[in-house]
Amino acid sequence: MKSGNGHIICIPGQRICEASSSHIAGEGTYAFNKYIYASLAGQVTVVPRGDVQVVKVTLGQQGTVMPEAGSIVTCRVLSVNPSKAIVSIICVGPNKLHTPVSGTIRKQNVRDHQIDTVEMYDCFRPDDIVLAVVLSLGDMRNYELSTAGTELGVVTAYCEEGHPLVPASWTAMKCKCRTERRKVAKVMPPKNANT
Repeated sequence: MKSGNGHIICIPGQRICEASSSHIAGEGTYAFNKYIYASLAGQVTVVPRGDVQVVKVTLGQQGTVMPEAGSIVTCRVLSVNPSKAIVSIICVGPNKLHTPVSGTIRKQNVRDHQIDTVEMYDCFRPDDIVLAVVLSLGDMRNYELSTAGTELGVVTAYCEEGHPLVPASWTAMKCKCRTERRKVAKVMPPKNANT
């Protein structure tokens, strides 16, 4: 990875490069299993610091972009009940929204298999960061969202004690003290085979 690239766009959970003695995780990233991953949607930059390169992700440009059907959005979960999760959409693609908008992930749109066995609290918790796709503009400017698909779901979460959770499987995330159930997004492969 070259220093100061600043043009690579990433989404939360995307693998950026290998973590090594020469490349370390900085702001907007985290290291897991010898790789550096994005924890934000935005631009990847590499900043030299002495003998090491610090890999950072900065938020995309704020703008007037609004979600539309088919858009991939980054959301923060506000509340969860047995039939749906209420979310705040904070980014459309790499673009941070000036004002977050509301969205809903209904039980039938969490995954595309075994829909009748979905337990919403086993999929999302308040404050989780989720990647979803916009299905439609629902009523009252409340977007209908879906996390059905392996690349969609929870990308950033914290346990009840506040420790960061990392993916353990498609249905669980773990930290140093516990394992919690989630609808986990598949970690994205690197964009460039050289990273």
